[in-house]
Amino acid sequence: MAWQSELLSKLDFTAKQCFIISDPENLCFEPFIDAQFEESKIELIDYSDPVSLRLVYENWLEEQNSKALIIRCAEIDENYIPFDISLNAQSVNFHINEIIPELENETLRSLSPIYFQPIKEAISNYRPGKLGRIASLDFLLRHIYKIAPEIIQSEVDLVRLLIQKHYLSGDMPEVIEQRLIALLELNSAFNGWDFDRLLPNKAEFFEFLQAQWGLYLQTLVPVQEIKEPSWPQGKLIVPFEDQDIQVYVDNLFSDGLLKPIDLKGVPQEHWASIGVASDEGFSELKRFSHLLSRLNKVFSNVEVNEQNADFWGEHAFELGMLNALSHKIEKLLPSDLTSLKRLNDKVDNTFEQWLLDKFGSLISLPSIRHPNMLHKIPDWLNRKVQDEQKVCLLVMDGMGFQQWALFRESLNSCSRVTMEEHYSFAWVPTITSISRQSMFSGKKPYFYADSLLTTSKEGKLWQAYWEDHGLTSKEVLYAKKVEDRATNESFNDLISDRHIMAAGLVINFVDEQMHGMKNGMSGLNAVVSNWIKTWRFAEKINILLDAGYEVIVTADHGNQEAIGCGALREGVKAETKGERVRIYDSENAATSSNDLLDGKVLKWPGKKYGLPEGRFPLVSKGTHAFVKEGNKIVGHGGISLHEVVVPLAVIKRKL
Repeated sequence: MAWQSELLSKLDFTAKQCFIISDPENLCFEPFIDAQFEESKIELIDYSDPVSLRLVYENWLEEQNSKALIIRCAEIDENYIPFDISLNAQSVNFHINEIIPELENETLRSLSPIYFQPIKEAISNYRPGKLGRIASLDFLLRHIYKIAPEIIQSEVDLVRLLIQKHYLSGDMPEVIEQRLIALLELNSAFNGWDFDRLLPNKAEFFEFLQAQWGLYLQTLVPVQEIKEPSWPQGKLIVPFEDQDIQVYVDNLFSDGLLKPIDLKGVPQEHWASIGVASDEGFSELKRFSHLLSRLNKVFSNVEVNEQNADFWGEHAFELGMLNALSHKIEKLLPSDLTSLKRLNDKVDNTFEQWLLDKFGSLISLPSIRHPNMLHKIPDWLNRKVQDEQKVCLLVMDGMGFQQWALFRESLNSCSRVTMEEHYSFAWVPTITSISRQSMFSGKKPYFYADSLLTTSKEGKLWQAYWEDHGLTSKEVLYAKKVEDRATNESFNDLISDRHIMAAGLVINFVDEQMHGMKNGMSGLNAVVSNWIKTWRFAEKINILLDAGYEVIVTADHGNQEAIGCGALREGVKAETKGERVRIYDSENAATSSNDLLDGKVLKWPGKKYGLPEGRFPLVSKGTHAFVKEGNKIVGHGGISLHEVVVPLAVIKRKL
């Protein structure tokens, strides 16, 4: 029996019964369990506010149906449940140590629920018995992450392991990383390796691999000197001639994780030419073709229900790079890019189906290493602040992964800077007032219903969050239109107060340029690329780092190139009339407008997915826009991958 079914068997969905579930590992939000609750029309309330709990409970009592009510608590004895509710409720434990008693509990808690079924199967096959902490970590390394440290004996073995970990695998919990480091350090052959830098830190590893690439190219054209750092010890240790590693390297250059190096003398037909810069744009063309081919293969047989948030985060990054490349080298490409258009259409259609089904579980699903939704960012930052780390949340209004390709290129030129790249999901509808307020407040939209369609209160929401978590007003900074501080001096004046621990800065430039952009995405990218240089973006990041901040660059939403399908003739029905979204105050108005659009939009289940009562959105699918027929725009508000999934980069000063 699957572990999810074991837990669900504790509940009776057919009775009008209230269940109080102790759920310290957030198992109620695991996709299969969440789907079973939804299919059975079970009402679930995540306990946090006793007033909300009382209202939901009283409404449930009055309803003339037999569905169950679930009150979920991280730990029952840490929360106060009103006596009359607890008296009439049945208490149930959703504890993973009841399902997997063989492994140490804290180790299990560090893992994503996606690993629990493979763990059960491995335990069934190998029958390890009851394991302590160290033995549990070793069991997971071997049977879940497929790493047997004792057979990693050479530097070639080690480099293969690091490439696979940082490029092919998902996030590994820190506790398992530390155990792997301890085991690798037992091998005296690796005394010169700084595992504390290379194994946990993806950015550090790819910087090392970049230096190794320079050393490898020197072996192909030895008469030229390539001025690249050569850590460690100036020695070429990466076996680039290995066929398996060559496959990885192609993909790393395609994704922009490695950068081509200026070098003459490597033939274009040589496999390494993808990593050699070309004045004619040959390396970019080869990179584009490789990435397009790979993504076409990925999405040719993709199954909607088998994907998760990490899949879409990874491919949002790759698709952003691909589309940005297509504009950069458009003169070298065929005028009719039908293959790229088909890919983008396929991705949008698949993602929209997935999002409609999975958005609910994504909202509450716990994040392991980085916030997978924007409203989780403040709590994640607070953990850093509690460790006395100053943080700056730099919000690029409207920046999608295409524009991030331009920003990261600028940051790649910075010395003494390390960068970790992740993703996060914006709120739907993907408009500034909804998604950015969630980011600054740390709350779901129904908590700020009175300001849902304005950004005027987001500064107060940011201030309130931090004061609730122990900071004083002097330790919190909020500012928008930061692009107006063009000089480094004025920017430094804004952020240099030594008391500031949490800064929230908004740069509106991308969003303001987006609206009214008649040349589509290529025009927007060209304007943004020029602004990055004239505003001296990389220098501003260095000013923040020099002031002691850890900088988190993200966006409140992305953007999508779209084609007008005609404006709706609906009078004043809609409260919000965006280029790719309409929000109504009555369901009938939303339904009647939807009927006019023949499948080009979707009635988004706002109340189900975190919006306040009485808000009924119509969100654009694909490349639809509510503008004059045939007009090309770059907009937001819809549910395309490029609008919903946004970059999230952590930038630090390299030690």
